[in-house]
Amino acid sequence: MPRPQRIEYPGAWYHVMNRGAGCRVIFRTNAQRQGFLDLLGEVSEIYGIAVDAYCLMGNHYHLLIHTPRGNLSAAMRHLNSVYTQRFNRSIGTDGPLFRGRYKAVVVEADNYLAQLSRYIHLNPVAGGLKPRADQYRWSSYGAYLGKRRAPAWLHRDVTLARFGARRARERYRAFVEQGVDEELKAFYGKKNLSSILGSAGFLRALRRKQQAKVLPKPARRATLPSLQRIAQVSAAHFGVATDTLFVPARGRGATNLPRSVAMALARRPGGYSLKAIAEAFGAGDVSTVSASATRLRTRAAKEPKLGKRIHAVERKLFTD
Repeated sequence: MPRPQRIEYPGAWYHVMNRGAGCRVIFRTNAQRQGFLDLLGEVSEIYGIAVDAYCLMGNHYHLLIHTPRGNLSAAMRHLNSVYTQRFNRSIGTDGPLFRGRYKAVVVEADNYLAQLSRYIHLNPVAGGLKPRADQYRWSSYGAYLGKRRAPAWLHRDVTLARFGARRARERYRAFVEQGVDEELKAFYGKKNLSSILGSAGFLRALRRKQQAKVLPKPARRATLPSLQRIAQVSAAHFGVATDTLFVPARGRGATNLPRSVAMALARRPGGYSLKAIAEAFGAGDVSTVSASATRLRTRAAKEPKLGKRIHAVERKLFTD
């Protein structure tokens, strides 16, 4: 009997889970856990996916993922297969590590993103590993609170933006400490977990898309926007001329925000190389592009309004 087709489309959000075969431990050492996170960063860069939250447990993992390109299957196939190879190599064994096909729940982000992020971050508490979620090292919660350095591939701004422009981290922490709401407990407590978490309207919209066969397969995805197009959309959003994005800011401490946004989006989820971006935007060298993207992510994490603006440009470029 054929397996049901994945629900994939540009801009989709997912709660992704996978478990070791026969409840086998998939993270034996901290080195393996860090290796999985490093690989997750590689997958994020290669496939242009955005990882918004994660939690690594002993025999399973949880990820909150946004796919601007609609290519979840390709990204997860890479993640699970390469990690299995590296895991087996590290302990001198072979064979499958995971119990089979990963579980992916399509999420209505507008209504459930914050609740799902909380659910993922509270897994160590629910599993009895720690009395408080912020004590657990192998989740993204510490980075959300500013207690640990966030990896460059972790996108916190979309979730934190829901908690206001000021004191977003403190408000998010208070929200998490309230515990998982009853609706999500009931949803994940069912024996046969649904592949969709959303309202009735969201479910109807997905069904209409499926019936109309408008959920594009990754292989048929339209060509990603050119660097010129990324610059044009970024400039239009910020109300400046496109030409200004190709000129470096001059003077000590000077910044060109639209230019920084365009270069960051060209890198991820655009997938352009640092060299190509540096050459197109006249950035001098690849380190300038990388440093600019890092500064922008740091600033966006502190300024929810900026995070929303960046996300708006990203939606325009990769989901329209």
